[in-house]
Amino acid sequence: MATDTPWRQSRSSISPAVIVGLVVALFGSSLLGLLDVSDRLSTTTAGQLIVNALVMWALVAVVLVVVLYWENRSVASIGLTLPSRREAGVGVAAGVAGLLVGLLATGIAVVAFQLDQPETLSTLADLSLPVKLVIVGTAVITEEVLWRGYPIERLTELTGSLWIGAGVSGLVFLAVHYPAWGLVGAIPQAVFTLVIVGVYVKTRNVVACMLTHTVINVAMVLVLPALM
Repeated sequence: MATDTPWRQSRSSISPAVIVGLVVALFGSSLLGLLDVSDRLSTTTAGQLIVNALVMWALVAVVLVVVLYWENRSVASIGLTLPSRREAGVGVAAGVAGLLVGLLATGIAVVAFQLDQPETLSTLADLSLPVKLVIVGTAVITEEVLWRGYPIERLTELTGSLWIGAGVSGLVFLAVHYPAWGLVGAIPQAVFTLVIVGVYVKTRNVVACMLTHTVINVAMVLVLPALM
């Protein structure tokens, strides 16, 4: 049985379990999106977002089943462990820094190129607080498992390179989010993604990344839309 440590750097052979895990983690939400699941189950924006949140949790459940029962490994093998105080501090500090840099870069681009704000911000501003909290909580937890912990660790094991694992997961994450946020939204998203991936590379801890993501999403979903 493969070791559970997330620091393993040597290459390993690919297995059906890893193939399924990577497809579900990296592309599961996009593949299900092609089926218009949220549109079929709800006609309101809030309802569609709740359905999307449930889909994300279902994908995480599938990945965890793959890890625990098919790969026969522990969640530590995807970086899902309690962070140390240092790792938690790195996560929070990176979230604050990433937020400031991302918003600054976006502001400069908007002024320089006369860009309009993404419609997603206006949509979020109209949602009720409970729905916003569901969105934040879901993204913070599920996205870190699906696009950070599992793919970075498994791709690192397959390629022998942490940077390949981090790079592939980051690019897929940005591609998945681009349709909802557009060009203006892609600017802060790129900064935020680099920061969160950087936190994972530094700590190899998913919970530390969740802290970073929390700082960013609280500002972007709860605070910024209310100010627009």
